[in-house]
Amino acid sequence: MRGRQTRAQIRAPYLDPVRVGESSGNLRCRCCGRPDGVVVRGLPDGRWYDGADETWRDARGRRVDWPAPVEYAATTDTLVSVEALRITNAPVERVRLLCNRCRRLEGAVHGRARARISILLRRAIGDLFLGRYDDPGVLAKLVELFRKNN
Repeated sequence: MRGRQTRAQIRAPYLDPVRVGESSGNLRCRCCGRPDGVVVRGLPDGRWYDGADETWRDARGRRVDWPAPVEYAATTDTLVSVEALRITNAPVERVRLLCNRCRRLEGAVHGRARARISILLRRAIGDLFLGRYDDPGVLAKLVELFRKNN
């Protein structure tokens, strides 16, 4: 039946694999396209060598020019492991298959966002009760409040 799809049907399946062949061992990262279980030669700027296509790819999986010999001297070999990751712990969020590099970068982005939110929350609480935190009198007010409560 090819009627209208509901939102739940559009979101499913929750596991979003990228498969190269028929077997389950041919998983690739959803973000950059690195294959699972393969040692990949990469450059510090995110470019990596795809042995299956014999091309160099950028951090997003697009084909790029071959590196210069000076750049190639900085290559490192990394074993790629593609795993399912749910960024937040919300059960409705989709699980994505990401390699170890993309998981690390994604975690850094969310860590910076959480840090920014907590800084803004602290600043808002300071503005609400005591005024700005960078005001020199705030420390004296905090000490005063602490002494009153004890």
